[in-house]
Amino acid sequence: MTLSRLSRPLACAAVTGALLLTTLTPTADARDGGFRVNPYLQNPTTTSMTVTWFSYDDAPGELVLDGPGHRGTRLVSDPEPQPVLAYTELERQQEIPGLEQGSWLHEDGNVKHVVRLTGLEPGSTYTYRVTQDGATVGAELSTAPGRRDWEHIRFMAMSDSETEPLGRVQRREWAPGLGAEDRPAATPGGEWDQTFGTTTLSGTRVLRYPLTEDDGYRRNLAVLHAQDPDFVLYPGDLVQGGGYQPGWDEFFRHNAGEVGSGLSSTPVLPALGNWESFGALNGGYGTPEDRSAVVRSRAKYHAYFDSPANGTPAHADNYYRLDYGPVTVITLDPNNGEPDAVPADTPASEKATGREYRGPGTDTQSNFTRAEYEAAGGTDLSDLNPGSTQYTWAERQLQSARRQGQVVVVQFHHSAYSSGEHGLPMYHADTSGQGGTPMRQYHPLFERYGVSAVISGHSEMFERSFVDEDGDGVGVHYYDVGVAGDGLRGERHDGPTLEAPLLRYNEFRRWTADQDEREVWAEVDGVRQLVSGGKHYGHLQVDLTRVSRGRAKAELVLTPVHSFPVLDADRRVVRTERRTYADVVTLELDARGRVLR
Repeated sequence: MTLSRLSRPLACAAVTGALLLTTLTPTADARDGGFRVNPYLQNPTTTSMTVTWFSYDDAPGELVLDGPGHRGTRLVSDPEPQPVLAYTELERQQEIPGLEQGSWLHEDGNVKHVVRLTGLEPGSTYTYRVTQDGATVGAELSTAPGRRDWEHIRFMAMSDSETEPLGRVQRREWAPGLGAEDRPAATPGGEWDQTFGTTTLSGTRVLRYPLTEDDGYRRNLAVLHAQDPDFVLYPGDLVQGGGYQPGWDEFFRHNAGEVGSGLSSTPVLPALGNWESFGALNGGYGTPEDRSAVVRSRAKYHAYFDSPANGTPAHADNYYRLDYGPVTVITLDPNNGEPDAVPADTPASEKATGREYRGPGTDTQSNFTRAEYEAAGGTDLSDLNPGSTQYTWAERQLQSARRQGQVVVVQFHHSAYSSGEHGLPMYHADTSGQGGTPMRQYHPLFERYGVSAVISGHSEMFERSFVDEDGDGVGVHYYDVGVAGDGLRGERHDGPTLEAPLLRYNEFRRWTADQDEREVWAEVDGVRQLVSGGKHYGHLQVDLTRVSRGRAKAELVLTPVHSFPVLDADRRVVRTERRTYADVVTLELDARGRVLR
């Protein structure tokens, strides 16, 4: 058994008797019962919290809670076996170069346990321990403050972790950005190539990033949790294939497992991304005749996450609202637009080119249709377009939150305004077939009801856009935070090569790490090293603070953060440092939660 502290410091004064608040996680070679996934937190409110964990066996687990109003409160779980999470034969037989075959697989057994803690006090800290099959995990949780009784709230947002076992050995292509001309040469057999590798991207030889996906994600999470956030937003693409069980194993290995267990103390608010509909080696998106791979993929997401009810049981977990004190987070599902659309709907002679924009379109993906999905037994798709159940629900929640004077933040996966790979609508000649422009249809609502920020991912880059349709100076800030631990892409070029000029399709773009954070290289101990700038794995930090400055009653600060790798003269990664990009946005809010001019 390995012994490790959870990320959040424990309030030792609240510990009674021999309560040991540590994490005991079976190692990869010795999993004998106990936890398959450590306890992780969901649905935080002022008086409640959901604690979920997974075991190998179907014996009930026990949770013991200590804190205000609770002294040794004991709750027993009701085990729920999850056959949809079983390995397929393809997964059992998979081989990954650089890893011992099957070394990443768990034992059989995937049993879900959910305990809803209620009767908690607002803005309070509790300790809890969960015992399952003789193993014990302990951690600390905190409830949300009241809407009026708060001083400071901090939350983080990251997307596109896209975890998979291959990430343990894979270094991604490091797309060249501003200042990349000063990089070491990407020569095959050269010094960088021998150490980290090089590869070809759009016909150009480029460097591979110094960190593997696995290491980059781990270090990014360490930076994130060191800042002690109140909750974390995950706007989609958590795993490299929702239908690929080892991808989920890797996600929880980092977030509630042997590598890290930050979600045992910090609640997670997830969202469905396009990868959550993809079966990976288990059939990808399937075929028009059989979309069961997509149904199975989305079913795995539903098995892991239980979000607040949205009034439509068929759409459970797809979209939801959660209030955390004065903050309202509205999560949307952008994965199904109707009528369904594909690039082939637009004849080649009629396709848009360059920066031509004819409207948002209706669909964000060309991988499957509702009819195909439902023919395979799926029942949970939710249309995104105006007039749909989801759109109508979203408008009601925005109206309600504004009446209550909340600070409103929205998250969904497909970035509505993107300079990257997925920024083009379905009718464009260069579309990826997964453009997020249909989500622009929500902007009039967001601006009307005073949404402070919209947080997405998808293009695997760091970007901020600002949209102010009515020209009053108070618009909405849109973020792509798709740099959790997978790709490190840049802005799209207007041509097939990296030598082509930038397309700049997104006219609302205000900042990207790719083109606004110049890479600065210098000779350090006789070796050319990156000393600042560039694209790196990171996340968005959001701080809400109560103030009293005239009409301003709160201040919202949005800070793009990255985990910067520091190398020595032998090109070994000696550490990573928390650094911030220059594009820090500060918004003043009035007593109604609206952004002031």
